[in-house]
Amino acid sequence: MKTRRMVSLAFFIALAIALHYVESFIPTLLPIPGFRLGLSNIVSLFVLYYYGGFSFIFVVVVRVLLVALISTGFGPSFFMSVGGSLSSILISLLLFYVVKSSIYSLSVSSALFHSIGQLIAYAIFFSTPYIFVYLTILGPLSMLTGYLMALLVKILIKRLPSFFRVEERKRRT
Repeated sequence: MKTRRMVSLAFFIALAIALHYVESFIPTLLPIPGFRLGLSNIVSLFVLYYYGGFSFIFVVVVRVLLVALISTGFGPSFFMSVGGSLSSILISLLLFYVVKSSIYSLSVSSALFHSIGQLIAYAIFFSTPYIFVYLTILGPLSMLTGYLMALLVKILIKRLPSFFRVEERKRRT
């Protein structure tokens, strides 16, 4: 069973990286620097709901490291990604295990905190606190994309076989 779980998580990491790569080809509707849809978060949310917190952390951290290794490098964008991912992980686990909130509020909060974490990393890396003004633009857009990603995960969950849903209910209670 342990091997099956590791293979599944490796598949989800590869899928998240592929979605991250595909997302770079999608033209943004709004010309806002740093704004992305966050398609790889569909995979992260799914892993959180069906494999638990440890697997969720593993998938997100390995995805960030591999994306940096493959495409972006370990410069400012890497540190912004790490900052966003860490804050997103913290709020997601808090809402999932302590508050037991819906997938919508979890995803929206996670997207917002990802933006906040990225801006904190940017402010530290470039020594400029003025970047937080950008949150007035990036915050609502992040929340909107967080809602859309939750909607897609909810559709995916409904299409899964019933034994997956039963396992998720057992895990949440």
